[in-house]
Amino acid sequence: MNNVYKLNSHADILGEACDWLARLERGLDQEEESALYDWLAISPLHRETLIETATLWDKMDSLSRLAGLFPKTMPRKNERTRVVLAIAASVLLTMALGLFMTHSPDKSTRQNNIVALSPDYHQIFETAVGEHSLIHLPDGSELTLNTNSRVRVRFSDNFRSLILERGEVYVKVFHEKRPLDVQAGNKIIHAVGTEFNVEIKDEHRIELIVTEGKVLVGVLQVKSAIPKQSNTAPLRQKLELPVTAGERVLLSEENEAIEEIATEEIDVKLSWRGGNLVFRGESLEEALTEIERYTPVEFVIMDENLKTVRIAGLFKAGDVDGLLTALRQNFNISYERLSDRKIVLTDK
Repeated sequence: MNNVYKLNSHADILGEACDWLARLERGLDQEEESALYDWLAISPLHRETLIETATLWDKMDSLSRLAGLFPKTMPRKNERTRVVLAIAASVLLTMALGLFMTHSPDKSTRQNNIVALSPDYHQIFETAVGEHSLIHLPDGSELTLNTNSRVRVRFSDNFRSLILERGEVYVKVFHEKRPLDVQAGNKIIHAVGTEFNVEIKDEHRIELIVTEGKVLVGVLQVKSAIPKQSNTAPLRQKLELPVTAGERVLLSEENEAIEEIATEEIDVKLSWRGGNLVFRGESLEEALTEIERYTPVEFVIMDENLKTVRIAGLFKAGDVDGLLTALRQNFNISYERLSDRKIVLTDK
């Protein structure tokens, strides 16, 4: 699959299986069918991965067209699901670990060096669309800003405060006597020494994922709002919502239910830190919504049936040409560039 980057042997096989399943959906010609036979003959793991991928996508009917290659008796649905999820989890975790270990900053990643701490330290950091930035704060903490994000940093002798004005930030807090608060909307996230990710999804929803340690969430007292450059810590109501490592919560005005999130899902969710996007069977419509965060290009899907096409693989964030090539070759999805910032996708 074009622009699905190969990080290890298991990821290779999963990517190739996704590629073959996409081709099976549209139908194989004689040459492709012969190539599939050859690929399946390389290792039993190839056939197993293809079956498991088809099960995950609910595309077993595609394999039935080549029934002679596959066993007539399949695992029961519940058993299949457990097997598929376990394998997908291990493969994606390996992909994510390889991603983080091998990534090095490129021209879209800006590095900010440590600066001397003053009693009234105040700094603004922001990224443009398609950029992500690693920021070393003077206290030893680290911020990683995602695309189109802006954060205001304020330190004093008594507190450390971050105000996320837009976008997404991963925070690695250095442990010291001063607590660190992150304000996003009307929510305050209070931490001492921990790691977590905060994303402003829209005006009313903020996603919090804790990867290490524990944070407490409170509500900002709006009537007591302070000037952005004041050296007074933000006032807040009682911190009453604890969120610990391996948990996610969508902060909103409604009920805020905390849910557990698996390590491999966290790695996939935070793959943007390495400049990549991982999809695990999301619909084309969902995938394009995420991709549009990393590019000024707008995608318009003209055919309703295309919106539900399932996408899986590892894509370079912002690589529009690679995405279009993969969609054309693997899904027979055509495109037309109406302008530099608008692309129409059609099923023909």
